[in-house]
Amino acid sequence: MPAHHRHTRWGLAVAAVLVVAACKESTGPQAQLSDPAGLTSDLLTVSDVLLSPTFLSFSAVSAATGSPAAAPSRVGALLRAAPIMPPRTSSTLDANTAARLLALRRSAATFAGGISASVVPQPLLGTTWVWNTTTHAYEQDGTFTPAASADRVRIILYAVDPFTHDVVETPLTATGFVDLVDESTTAPAVDKLHVIVSGGTPASPGTVYADYTVSGQVTGNPASAFTATAAGFVSDGTHTLTFSATFAATQLDTDNADVEIDITWDLDNPAIHVVLREMVVLPDANHLTLTITDCSVTHGAQTVSMHGAITIALLSAGTETVTLDVTVDVNDVPWARISGTDNGIAVRHADGSELSSAESQAFGNLFGLPRAIEFAIESLFSPCQRLMGA
Repeated sequence: MPAHHRHTRWGLAVAAVLVVAACKESTGPQAQLSDPAGLTSDLLTVSDVLLSPTFLSFSAVSAATGSPAAAPSRVGALLRAAPIMPPRTSSTLDANTAARLLALRRSAATFAGGISASVVPQPLLGTTWVWNTTTHAYEQDGTFTPAASADRVRIILYAVDPFTHDVVETPLTATGFVDLVDESTTAPAVDKLHVIVSGGTPASPGTVYADYTVSGQVTGNPASAFTATAAGFVSDGTHTLTFSATFAATQLDTDNADVEIDITWDLDNPAIHVVLREMVVLPDANHLTLTITDCSVTHGAQTVSMHGAITIALLSAGTETVTLDVTVDVNDVPWARISGTDNGIAVRHADGSELSSAESQAFGNLFGLPRAIEFAIESLFSPCQRLMGA
């Protein structure tokens, strides 16, 4: 199910605690959101950019039968193990922590051969892929004109069902195309993929909806460290969201790998600036601590920021305990605190009072934004992950 359709345990916990009385305790000046409705509107604008029909079409190519972007190869194993995206809710962490731990432990073996000279397999370069309604799959079209350049693989995009993400065959409607351009180098040794999503047709290109690069570099053989970067923009044709991200993992040849993530997003209209800086530490094979040093949204003269820690203990196969201790500030003054373990997670003002209805709505959208961006990042990175190793 798409990320933006999933309900989360943290989200359910938030909904529950917003209507439960809290004990009152004074902790100093209580910050106030200057315009909760305005923050909600701005966050919804960001979400709309990330959930446009273009991304629905693009997201389908990483899972569609026959798609060249659905064939796994190399570097994406680590991108999938710790994706470049905002801090996730507790239930999303629940669902993915074990897989991340396992992927990180296996990463040294994954990169035993180091970086290759090419991300896109040689037979795919210069090919164009279209949907066949008879076989219900993508297939190579050797007669498609104009032909793709020799440095890329081209995939035609089609309208998809917004719920299943399956290609709609009646009628089959092309919505654009994506070029996956191999820009890898051997000196320095870097796997790099340039992704360009356009409307129109290859013969008559339209609006560019996404233009970004994803690169990966390893240290050691077997690999002991990995760095991934991503930079570029996405658009819905009206608003543009520019992003830059760095993901660095160390001690990959041990059970206690460390990860640092640094991301910024900037929306042009309205002007919104989003920052995420966090660290993931695995002290042993069964524990994970996510420390959020800065997760902030700036709109106008107001910055809403979140910082704190999320600790996960793997008690047994499929059983985890999640503990949160996170503070939300408004212009560096405490506004709300999120704390507790599992279903006991509570959300209150810093002084213990309840959030107003408008604040609750803004709070919900603030925590909904990471889920929307998660879906967009999944759409943006999945084809790269498949070609680069997931």
